[in-house]
Amino acid sequence: MKYILASYLDLWDKDEFDNRTPKNFGNKNQILDNIKKYVKKYDNLLFVASSEYDSETTDFFADLTFKSFELTLPFKNYYILDSRTENKMDELLEKADLIFLCGGHVPTQNQFFHNIDLKNKIKNLDVLIIGGSAGAMNMADNVYCPPELEGESIDPNFKRDLKGLGLTNINVFPHYDECILLTLDDKKMIEEIVLPDTFDRKVYGINNGSYILITDKSYLYGEGYLLYNGLIKKINDDDNILVID
Repeated sequence: MKYILASYLDLWDKDEFDNRTPKNFGNKNQILDNIKKYVKKYDNLLFVASSEYDSETTDFFADLTFKSFELTLPFKNYYILDSRTENKMDELLEKADLIFLCGGHVPTQNQFFHNIDLKNKIKNLDVLIIGGSAGAMNMADNVYCPPELEGESIDPNFKRDLKGLGLTNINVFPHYDECILLTLDDKKMIEEIVLPDTFDRKVYGINNGSYILITDKSYLYGEGYLLYNGLIKKINDDDNILVID
């Protein structure tokens, strides 16, 4: 299989009132070129939800995603995998020509994946899988799950290590550029929450518009950072490709 671990796909514009308008997601850092390279045909796109039962939110973001693909790279059919379609999961996965693991709350999505045994269902599929944000994080074997919601960073029961889909050993921290100045529970997200967790793992901070393509090797496309041993090192720029594994 081929995998893309993306910070996000630039699927919509958002105005000051938080209204979203789907758009052509473009070809920044060759993302469209790589999707075209590894998608064999354009019959069925499968959107895998981040929450098993939050159908309203799933439908909202799935609709935006489908409309963006219609403007950029149209498929004949679009499907959603969540609690409403779990009974058809094997069929949906088998006929998918592209699987998109959407973003959301990492632990919530992780639990959903475990509930439906997605790890064993997809491991032998010959199809491009794209993970966006949380979806990319949950593709790892050992998922690094940093706190995201208020109170999580000070909750002693919050688990920062989860078992994921086992598709890669790479841990990504998406939206790195947005998180540089972000604080959570009065802590700096990067310096005080994430970096202390990097003494026993490598974490790749990827900006919006950057991604990691995994084929025979792992390639970082676009601006990215290595967070390791409590230090931050810029390792790549936009419009460049770096082999990281």
